[in-house]
Amino acid sequence: MKEEKAQPEPALPVKKPRSRAAETRAARDKQALRLGQLVDDRNTGKLGEEVIKIAQAMLLCTLPYSATTERDVVRKARLGDGSTLLVTFSAGINNVPLPFGADRKLLAWVLDRAIKSDSPSIGWESAWEYQKEMGLSRSGKNNKDLRDRFLRISGLNISIQRKDTTSIAGKNFSIIDSYKLPASIQRRNFNPDQQTLLELSASPSAVDTTPYGISLNRSLFDDIRRHHVVVPRSLWSQTKGNSQVQDMVLWLYCRCYAAQTESVIPWASLADQFPQDSNRRRMREHAREAIRLLRHLWPGCRIEAIEPGIWVDRATQPLLLDDPSKGRIRRL
Repeated sequence: MKEEKAQPEPALPVKKPRSRAAETRAARDKQALRLGQLVDDRNTGKLGEEVIKIAQAMLLCTLPYSATTERDVVRKARLGDGSTLLVTFSAGINNVPLPFGADRKLLAWVLDRAIKSDSPSIGWESAWEYQKEMGLSRSGKNNKDLRDRFLRISGLNISIQRKDTTSIAGKNFSIIDSYKLPASIQRRNFNPDQQTLLELSASPSAVDTTPYGISLNRSLFDDIRRHHVVVPRSLWSQTKGNSQVQDMVLWLYCRCYAAQTESVIPWASLADQFPQDSNRRRMREHAREAIRLLRHLWPGCRIEAIEPGIWVDRATQPLLLDDPSKGRIRRL
């Protein structure tokens, strides 16, 4: 009997080496396209048509940029009237970490929806509602990322303190009181320890007709209505990439928009504002990148990185152009 020759195993595909330089160029090209779109939106007046209202405490005192094992973090910011804002973020679900990175955009999206509807309770029927607004595709990976992000946010607790020379006032909140979400958002691996209040309120044998949605903490909702920052929605959604640069662009935008007189933000104060990055040299590079992006978008803003810190003065012209149809300058 003739012996058969062993067939050679098929060659494995050769994996191309990763090119950091090529990835950096591609990221910068995408950023240039997004910035070009923002400039077009500014020139046509479209930039001010849609705005997002971000909680002041969460814009001035930011969440971690990367995953952390810490169960609570404290952030501090000095307000324009000389008072101090102190925010403590705490993780409230066992074995679920604090929100981080792009989780901040999902949180801002949820809070903005509530403010726009003037109600702490909002409907949310599918993952696609968020993904469509964020320019994300329909995919299992994006659904999983969204479920993970929401789980971290659902356990987030916040303590907000406002101090001045004569007093201190504070409030403690859980972000979300209750929720019921479809499978595209909620985890399929159900954990009875994380069962929601809405689910617990229903009889096991009854048909649950409760609509899908989220109920925010009422006190938090009232605080956000009183203390929020209005940002052009496209500026908020198009600032992508490094989370610290994103936060700095929005923070510096608000400082420029509110500036009435000349002032300097010392580098040490910037480090207090963004303490997540212990590398001070890198933090200054991120600030200079944020300033470059903001000045390109808003030629009339007066902001510059100088030796003592970041110099800011009243803008020479508003961010948006005149609106001929209304005979006035469009304001946010």
